[in-house]
Amino acid sequence: MKYIPALDGVRAIAILLVLVFHWFPEGVGINILPNGPIGVTLFFVLSGYLISNILMEQQTKAQFFRSFKNFVIRRALRIFPIYFLVLAGLLVLKRVSIVINTDFYEYPWYYWGYMYNHWLEQGANWADTLSPYWSLSVEEQFYVLWPFCILLISSRFRAYFLWFCVLLGVAFRYYSVHLQQGIGVYMLTCVDTFAWGALLAHYIREGRSAEIAVWVRRLIIPVVFCFLMICLKHTDADLVKQLFFRTFTSLVSVAVLFYAMQPGNFAKILSISPLRLIGQMSYGIYLYHMLVPNLFFQIAGKLHIPIPELPFNLVPFIVLFSFSFLSLNLIEKPIQSFKRFFVS
Repeated sequence: MKYIPALDGVRAIAILLVLVFHWFPEGVGINILPNGPIGVTLFFVLSGYLISNILMEQQTKAQFFRSFKNFVIRRALRIFPIYFLVLAGLLVLKRVSIVINTDFYEYPWYYWGYMYNHWLEQGANWADTLSPYWSLSVEEQFYVLWPFCILLISSRFRAYFLWFCVLLGVAFRYYSVHLQQGIGVYMLTCVDTFAWGALLAHYIREGRSAEIAVWVRRLIIPVVFCFLMICLKHTDADLVKQLFFRTFTSLVSVAVLFYAMQPGNFAKILSISPLRLIGQMSYGIYLYHMLVPNLFFQIAGKLHIPIPELPFNLVPFIVLFSFSFLSLNLIEKPIQSFKRFFVS
């Protein structure tokens, strides 16, 4: 696939929304919108677009088993190394009495096996420092199941399947969140967000970009209006938000992705170097953002290292971005260089 710099800018927007949500007071000021859920949904839609586009391309070039093998290995090279290093590092630090508030120590296999979203759904322990990892579990479950769907379903029936997934996500939220009083972190409660991104990939590959542009222009104002009303006028206990928050956030995300891939000022802004760098670090930032500053202050305290008090969470930001930058260049990029051996 052709590299599109603006998509790194989209990743940057998504991860910055998550940081704002977790590091600033919820529900007021800069956090008047549910920035964290918005950022995570944007990540899901982007993943749905990118992964589906890759799989659709492979479907036309190679047989299933070769395509599936290459896809899995390339995803593993991207995702597994720093994720498992984080979990192993937590066990090492525990031996020297540096710990965090997490269920990982008592129930580790939910984390090691990318099933943490199921554990969080049962306990709803959002105080867990690693609670953001629920979305990583959802993504990994998506990566395991989605190739079978895209690679094995004929392109003639692909759109029908994707629209079915859109409806399935809403229906499953009605069952899991509304009827069962859940918190909506199962993969099936999020499947429509991935499907919206996949639909964008499907219709672009069919050469319908001009038609998409027309529909985006027609619907963007009512969609944004409904999105804002759901965010600002409804609580998590309201059925309309339970069912349609992810729907309208996904639609806004589709518009953002579409315009990011078109020539114009919006794509140019998203392609500026600082945003591209943040986007390239976004996976590491997401993994580390609730963890690294916490451990940094603990270690500094044990070593009696004074930490200056700076406004606006500047110290955690500096620590997090420095650590993520080193992670990207010293661990992630060298490992990802092996992807070149697994292309169709």
